[in-house]
Amino acid sequence: MTSYRLQQTTDRDPWYLPVLYVAFLTLAVVFAVWRTVVANWGVWFGPLAWAAEMFGLFTSILFVVSLRRAVRPVPRVVTGTTKTVDILIPTLNEPLSVLEPTVIGATRVRGVRRVLVLDDAARDEVRELADRYGAGYLARTERGGAKAGNLNAGLTATDAEFVVTLDADHVPLPELIEQTIGYFDDPQVAVVQSPQSFYNTESFTFRRRRGDDAGWHEQAMFYGGIQPTKNRTNSAIYTGTSAMLRRSALDTTGGFAPDTPTEDIHTSLRLHARGWRSVYLRTPLAYGLEVENLEEYYRTRRRWASGSLRLLFRNPDSPLWVRGLTLSQRLNYLSALVTHLQGLNRVAYLVAPIAAVLTGVAPVSGPYAVYGFAFLTFMVLSIVTVVLFGRGNYHLVHSEAFGVADTLPMIDALRDLAGGERGFGVSRKRTGRASGTGLTWAYRAFAAVNLGGLGLAVTRLAQGEHVVIAAWSAAFLTLSSAYALAFLVTMERYERRIGAPAYLRLTPEELYQHVVGLSTTAAGGPVRSAPAPTAPAPQPLAAA
Repeated sequence: MTSYRLQQTTDRDPWYLPVLYVAFLTLAVVFAVWRTVVANWGVWFGPLAWAAEMFGLFTSILFVVSLRRAVRPVPRVVTGTTKTVDILIPTLNEPLSVLEPTVIGATRVRGVRRVLVLDDAARDEVRELADRYGAGYLARTERGGAKAGNLNAGLTATDAEFVVTLDADHVPLPELIEQTIGYFDDPQVAVVQSPQSFYNTESFTFRRRRGDDAGWHEQAMFYGGIQPTKNRTNSAIYTGTSAMLRRSALDTTGGFAPDTPTEDIHTSLRLHARGWRSVYLRTPLAYGLEVENLEEYYRTRRRWASGSLRLLFRNPDSPLWVRGLTLSQRLNYLSALVTHLQGLNRVAYLVAPIAAVLTGVAPVSGPYAVYGFAFLTFMVLSIVTVVLFGRGNYHLVHSEAFGVADTLPMIDALRDLAGGERGFGVSRKRTGRASGTGLTWAYRAFAAVNLGGLGLAVTRLAQGEHVVIAAWSAAFLTLSSAYALAFLVTMERYERRIGAPAYLRLTPEELYQHVVGLSTTAAGGPVRSAPAPTAPAPQPLAAA
């Protein structure tokens, strides 16, 4: 009998996408050469502006190349499997009201052999909760390695052929195993990943779209646009929860990677470097609790950026030099990790036009108007390309506004890259909408700098000073200010909203039933996608 091999189908794209693909890459090379020739190397912000534009161009190219084709695995649903599957639920500080629905759901997944609650806080009430639902309980005496260390401790307590990992707030659907186990008939498949999806869609990370109050999510581009295309190059990323993994594959990597805060993408990279396959399914198989305020959003994004940059620049498993990856896999991981430098790049985009207005010196040599029109033309092409290759998941306003929101935590994460490593940190659940006033004022200050630069450019323009430089700087800063305000105004409106979310009034059993009900609507509507601990979508070439 011939053994099963993973089968995939490629989505049908409009005829113009291949044409746009070739046109964009061709013009990108032309623009890069021309921009290098006209760079003003005589002023300090000339090289800064050039570097910012080259980085934006580089990430846009990686983005378009990786998204050339969207691929999906041929469905392989299996019922009544004889394979042994255990579910691991690591927990640290989550309240019982968050953890209990997950334990309920895990024990009701069809085909599960055993559920293990891995409690890094050694709480008696969590032990009692596990006992109440017939789940196993394990508390470590040594808490090194954070979440990865906790999961590795769980591996020592199970001999199952496959394990499912669930964050403490992610309530699984009963069909999770049935939807994923069949792909493991291919002996090279190590992980099957489903989207991280959320039931608290009133979170500020969701936006109204096409008549749906939660029709777009902050990480829609990653789960709806980027991950499906990674199936084509065997680069789909394990994102830490709502996934099934082959135990023997994990054994070849020494378990989950414990030495970076982003243990999920790190573990995924190790598996791919050892020749294993990954599969990404577009169907939600669990629903969790999205961050509820700006403070927790900031904490998670800073942790993701810190872990990704440390993996990229300071770890032996970096895609820059680790052996075993194909070229396509290397580029996909490079794209996922290097995008966490976008915060620094956005600051450069902000500083360069302000410096040009203050000094009256352009960051390029030759007529600045010519540069402005050339830049604007290529920027429009870049945006159109990203929107179309995003296949409906990239939003011109929302995606860029959250790019601004990611700027501050990405800048903060650079301290870790420089050597000042901090603790891994864990996202807190059910925190309420209010954030720390200091953090809110930091975002206000960032928006104020944008507006201040815009005001300066408009003043110079009104006074007739450096008219061409002031005009183009005003155009660039108008766009930057608009995105900053779009995020800040929406965020502050969210924080002032009256009334508690409806899910807080549900009992654990009612919440579980609510999550099961969501699965009946996800197939016919937008996936409630949530953030990956990996990479924000690379942004199109932005204004400098």
